[in-house]
Amino acid sequence: MTGDQIRATLRTLPFRPFRLNLADQRTFDVLHPDFALLFPNRRHVMVFSHENPESWQLIDVGLIVSLEPIDDQPSASQAA
Repeated sequence: MTGDQIRATLRTLPFRPFRLNLADQRTFDVLHPDFALLFPNRRHVMVFSHENPESWQLIDVGLIVSLEPIDDQPSASQAA
């Protein structure tokens, strides 16, 4: 994963929520482009919690193994 790939994902219109998967099995959800900040050097990304905007994580881009879209539509079992 590269900083350029993260930057492109953040700038995609319309924005689609995504999950960052890290090498240590942690995951971070980015539900809005305002909840992630890619540093100018593209080596770090700051991800803010959607539950508590004062909570954030600084992530080394080299630790991100993949990005996956988050299905923002509730499944049939969640809707019931």
